[in-house]
Amino acid sequence: MPKVVPGYKEQARKRILQAAQEVISDKGYFETRMEDIAQKVGVSKRTLYLYFKDKEDLFRAMSAEAPSEIKGMLRKCFEDGGPGMACGTFFDFSTAGPLTGLEFEIIAAASRNGALKRIEKELFDSEIEIISRFLQEDMRKPSAGGFDSRQKARVLMALHLGLKAILLMGGNKSELRQAWVEATDRIMKGP
Repeated sequence: MPKVVPGYKEQARKRILQAAQEVISDKGYFETRMEDIAQKVGVSKRTLYLYFKDKEDLFRAMSAEAPSEIKGMLRKCFEDGGPGMACGTFFDFSTAGPLTGLEFEIIAAASRNGALKRIEKELFDSEIEIISRFLQEDMRKPSAGGFDSRQKARVLMALHLGLKAILLMGGNKSELRQAWVEATDRIMKGP
């Protein structure tokens, strides 16, 4: 019997998650079938079910990866400069590559699907917590204008999502980037 290389299961799981991200981004959440993901990975559907019990379980695992990506993105952004530079860099990182409407499709789907709603709520709460802590620790500024770091994080998330929506509808990326940098600067500094 062949021996399984240490770490093989984790590598296979990561390949499945990457393939799922690509397929779901391309086809949309509802149009994607587990067979599509299995085909992209090059495994049988049965093998896929050894790792994930269903599409919601797979999506939950994909969502669990997002907070660590945000932490890494924030760290990278603040390495090279102050808040203004970091906010511009964050916008660049978060809008790099092909933009899809997947985030908005998932939000719309969550309004009609309790399981997706719970997954998205957990993800949103986790991202707010990460951004809030980052604002507290790395900005080292007291809250301004009555906003605490959690409120600032919520406003930044809403602003970012709104600007991405405009970008998806054909908005000018450089103008939206400038709007993001100016707005985040005001939010960070307060009135």
